Amino acid sequence: MLLAFIKKDLLHLLRDKKEVLILIAMPFILITILGFALGGVTNQETKLDIAVAVVDQGDVAGDLQLLEEWMTGQNIPEAAQMQIKEAAEQSSLPEILVDQVMKEELKELLTVTEERSLSETLEEEKYAAVLSFPKNYRYETWKQQFFDAEEANKEFELFLNEENGLEANVVSDLIENFTSQMRLFTVLNKDAQMAGQTPLDFTTFAEEIKGEKVTLDGKDPIGSFDYFAVGMSVMFALYVVSFVAGYAYHEKRTFVYDRVLLANAPPWLYGASKWISAVLVVFVQLCVLFGLSALLYKVYWPNVVHFLLITFLFSCVIGSFAVLITALNYRFETERISTMFSGFLVSILAFLGGSFIPWHDVSEVMWKIGSYTPNGAALQGYLQAMQGDTLGDLMDPLLTLGVTAVLLLIIAVSLFPKRRLG
Repeated sequence: MLLAFIKKDLLHLLRDKKEVLILIAMPFILITILGFALGGVTNQETKLDIAVAVVDQGDVAGDLQLLEEWMTGQNIPEAAQMQIKEAAEQSSLPEILVDQVMKEELKELLTVTEERSLSETLEEEKYAAVLSFPKNYRYETWKQQFFDAEEANKEFELFLNEENGLEANVVSDLIENFTSQMRLFTVLNKDAQMAGQTPLDFTTFAEEIKGEKVTLDGKDPIGSFDYFAVGMSVMFALYVVSFVAGYAYHEKRTFVYDRVLLANAPPWLYGASKWISAVLVVFVQLCVLFGLSALLYKVYWPNVVHFLLITFLFSCVIGSFAVLITALNYRFETERISTMFSGFLVSILAFLGGSFIPWHDVSEVMWKIGSYTPNGAALQGYLQAMQGDTLGDLMDPLLTLGVTAVLLLIIAVSLFPKRRLG
């Protein structure tokens, strides 16, 4: 009997050309329009003017003097002192990072302002990031760098302005990449020093180790077609909820549900058929949409298993949602709940989940909020899968989808009528 119920629901969908157009044609049309429209924008050169403040409480000359006094106290020969001081001056991180990289190489991207007071600078909202070097920072790092002294107890600090999420992330990734290169440079320079060779020049070194251009976080970039293929697909999957719930209420009005109960079929069997039907419809819908996107717009998945796992769990969420809305329609004797879901709640969930706006580039707060919506969790999981993340990296969205599916189903079962109504 369960298979008969499922077959009936699927045949009804196939006969309803309007629903098929909404579930398949409409999202694909929007993927095409948004992909081409915003793809043209993303291919243009983007001009950023990121304001960065630097608070440096030390200076090269003073720290070099401290280093010389310390080496004299350690009875280091004068010839060796001269060589170490030369290497120290060439490897001074604040000068390389601020003067050479930020002010010269990235002057079209960054506007660097030197400030004196850290506390006052942090109150300025115009800066996307504030870089602070404490007093004697160079001296402490040089001792650790050249003499393997105990680890320096002074570290530079980077303060990011959460209101400028994109600009702050650019600065953060820039400095993280720079410090990684600087650590490698320090090791190689120390080896050159021990071998009596000429110290390396950081500018030349950095140019030699530049590799393939990738995104700032090291992952494959997400294109406009990639993003909107996911965004539109997860949004239009939500319309399956109102379709299944609306059709179920139609069956109630035409006494199909009453006949099911009179035939001694348990209510859970009817509800299970709606759940399975919704899961199958969404799973096929998403596979068709992503299949067409792959054929026409080259939207590919590095790991198909990850794609299928996310698709299945998201389909389960939609199935649970469909049963819940069906139960509410039956409980309150109205079809308005499913109508309100498709006309109002779908738009709200799509907005929060990021179907229209890539929140990760705009607001970390909205990105976090979106991760708690079922479509937002699916969207974030899909994007991570597109970038080749491992199964462990996908656990957060997968767990959100799994827990949401179970909770919605439990609520739906508790609300589903257990006897004839009216």
